[in-house]
Amino acid sequence: MPHIWIEYSGNLDLDTRTLMRTVQDAAVGDGTLFPLAGARTRALRVDDCLIVDGHPDNAFIHVVLRIGHGRSDAQKAALGERVFQALSAVLAPLMAARPLGISMQIEEADPVLNYKVNNYRDYLAARAAEAAAALAAPPRTVVGAALNTRQALQALGDTMDAPPYKAAPQAPVLYIKPANTYAQDGDVITLPADVDEVEVGACLGVVFSRRATQVSEAEALAYVAGYRVVADLSVPHASYFRPALKQKCRDGFCPIGRDLAPAASVPDPDALEIEVNVDGVLAQRATTADLVRPVARLIADVTQFMSFDAGDMLLVGAPYDAPRVRAGQRYDIRILHVGTLGNRLAAATA
Repeated sequence: MPHIWIEYSGNLDLDTRTLMRTVQDAAVGDGTLFPLAGARTRALRVDDCLIVDGHPDNAFIHVVLRIGHGRSDAQKAALGERVFQALSAVLAPLMAARPLGISMQIEEADPVLNYKVNNYRDYLAARAAEAAAALAAPPRTVVGAALNTRQALQALGDTMDAPPYKAAPQAPVLYIKPANTYAQDGDVITLPADVDEVEVGACLGVVFSRRATQVSEAEALAYVAGYRVVADLSVPHASYFRPALKQKCRDGFCPIGRDLAPAASVPDPDALEIEVNVDGVLAQRATTADLVRPVARLIADVTQFMSFDAGDMLLVGAPYDAPRVRAGQRYDIRILHVGTLGNRLAAATA
């Protein structure tokens, strides 16, 4: 008995009965290859598959027609053209709406004709364009990790064991840098009238290349487009466990380096030297090797409960004992393999 097999990816909600009927009706045709009595059919959902760039939206549908021996090449070609045309027509709305690959093969003992069509290249180009635009634009979201260096935790001493927390943080302690804080390399940062000095947290900014949701530590760095130098400016404060919005979210308090260091050019994000100079004098030397949660683990932990899109940025944590800078002074940050960032501070004018 002839066979019709349909395999499809698990991310499709497919009406297999209707699709099978379309294939079978086209295959039967005049009855010369498939008997009018029908064929043995099977539809199989495949949950574990990898297509092109591994994007979770990629989908496929594969049809196998198994026929008996003794048919001519012309008969086989006519069957294939007829069925694949019907298959493509019925799936056209689905292909117009999402990345989809459609393939079909005709078998005797072995495959003798293969038919394929997909629009993956179009979607790959569209995703690449969207990612490039997102990376060129200011980030939609900037999230920072506090208390993510060993020195910062050690400095708290017994404070962590006191009420109400009574223990070191078990999950990342996060804060936000909203859009009003964004500034660029070389900008003059005007301090608010009620602020005499700021702490300059020299941060490695992890920039995402695509949507990251509940990624594993092993796969985390595959979601990274590159890295930027970021200055996490903050009014000095002692609030560690609660979001210090008033201290961290003033206008211009998140200068971001212009250059994106591609992920491939940074050999190890967990072994980067950081230097901060104030008015040309070395004020701090640190390294990302001191992170409590290394970059991949931090990404994995944070994406368990929030998603990042292309262009979004995660600050891995400022080194402990950040230099303090006042109006009239200039700071310059250098992170090995990533780049530099510098800004002068100015006092508010009346």
